[in-house]
Amino acid sequence: MLDTTPTFTESRSPGRRSNLWLAAQFVIAAIVVSFIGKALVSQWRAVRGVPLHIVPDWRLILAGSAVVWCTFALLIETWRRMLAAWDSTIGFSQAARIWSVSNLARYVPGNIWQIGAMATMAEGAGVSPVAAAGSAILNTVVNIAVGFLVAIAAGWRSLDRLSHGHVAWGIGLATLALAGVAMLPVVLPYMLRLARRLTGRALAIASIPHRAVYLSVVGNLFAWLMYGAAFALFVHGVVGSVNGSYAAFVTAWAWAYVLGYIVLIVPAGIGVRDSALADVLTALDITTPQQALVVVVAARLWFTILDLLPGFVYVALQPPTGKRRQ
Repeated sequence: MLDTTPTFTESRSPGRRSNLWLAAQFVIAAIVVSFIGKALVSQWRAVRGVPLHIVPDWRLILAGSAVVWCTFALLIETWRRMLAAWDSTIGFSQAARIWSVSNLARYVPGNIWQIGAMATMAEGAGVSPVAAAGSAILNTVVNIAVGFLVAIAAGWRSLDRLSHGHVAWGIGLATLALAGVAMLPVVLPYMLRLARRLTGRALAIASIPHRAVYLSVVGNLFAWLMYGAAFALFVHGVVGSVNGSYAAFVTAWAWAYVLGYIVLIVPAGIGVRDSALADVLTALDITTPQQALVVVVAARLWFTILDLLPGFVYVALQPPTGKRRQ
């Protein structure tokens, strides 16, 4: 009689490791958010005695919201065209649903869950496994790298203040990010192998079409510029007339967003992005310290609603279905 115990243990082990890893991320994320939250509270107490009169201009806030949703549409269309580079096609409405619903996973510790959700849903919609996995990871990596480059380029004159005197580090990281984007067709297969080990999913590995990389770079470049415009409208709508050029707003949003994203253990960059945004707003003299904290809290609520609402609407209208286990 064959002993099947090793096979059973082997199949259950990855699941237990995944659950433990997820639990550990929640614990670490809670600790990180707690520390950053205390820092923000401390800053608020230091400035709360300063008079601040705020009358929101809802027209500007709604205009900024419209720009954000237009940016989402641009990113969805960019992803569709990337899939076409792998000879996989998908309609815009279906792509919008996959993109929006997978965004909900961003609010779980470990941003890799969003990538996995996007790849899984795309594959379920008939996209080839190679295109589904490759485009999801490629777009995420390019988004981070281009965001960092945009932040450095737009805030070049203020790099010394942004880096707290470590300009050489900023230039070095910008050069590394640029080289990384150029080398993506070569290094992405290795990244797919790493993602397969972390998620336990058998992600297909193949060559990366150069056209997909270029499409992702261009699409994400315009997206970051549009995010900066939306953020400028939002800040003016919240606190009224403030200092700062368009480039300063692009820098503030991109810098804070990228820093929040690369800290994988924190869902949606909560705390990390907020602290960085408050720091950049004051470092670039866009707002006063008190105004910065008001903007940070309001921006977190504003962007979270805009980010989650499409996904919740799609789920309410058509809940995602999965394949039944045989």
